Amino acid sequence: MADLYAVTSLQSRPASGTVYICCNCRVPVGDNSDWSGKHNDDNVVLLRVVTQFVKRGKLMTSRDPHDAGSRYRLLSCNNCSNVLGRFYSSTPAHLEYKLNLFNIDNNAIQEYIFGLSYQQAIETSEAPITLELCDSYEEELKKQKLLLEMLLKRLSKLEDEISPTGQGSSENKMTA
Repeated sequence: MADLYAVTSLQSRPASGTVYICCNCRVPVGDNSDWSGKHNDDNVVLLRVVTQFVKRGKLMTSRDPHDAGSRYRLLSCNNCSNVLGRFYSSTPAHLEYKLNLFNIDNNAIQEYIFGLSYQQAIETSEAPITLELCDSYEEELKKQKLLLEMLLKRLSKLEDEISPTGQGSSENKMTA
C-alpha cells in the first residue's frame, strides 16, 4: 500500500533542459538528467545527483511525526547557505522512495527551462561580467575619455578667449 501511494503521488519527468536553481542566489543545484521524481505531498524534487553548490550537513535523526526515526543530512546552498532540503540515509518503510536521494524542497528552488524566452535565470544587474562585456566597457571608456579630453581643451580655449589678457599681471602687482 505504501509503495502504491508513493508511485501515484510522484509526477512525471519535467521537460528536457530543466535546471533547478537556488531561489535565493540562483546558482544551479541540479537538473532533470538526474531527476528521480517529484513528490507533491512532501513538496520535494528527488534528484540522484546535485551540483557542487549543494553542501551536506551533519547526520541528524528526525523527530517529525511523518518521518520519525529517519536519519538525514540537511542540504544547503554552498553559495548563500539557504536550506535546500534533506538527504536521507535511512527511512521507515513507507518513505523508502526518498532513501539515498537528494530531497530538494520546491520552495527553496526555481525551475529554469532552456528555450523559454520569458524566463531569466539571472537578473541583468546581477549577471556575471564576461570578457566580451569587459571589452565593450573598455572601448566605451576610451571613447568617453577622448571626448572628455576634447571638451577640456575647448573649455580651456574658451576661458583664454574670455579672460582679459592683462588680468594675470595686474593681480601680481596688487599682491606685491
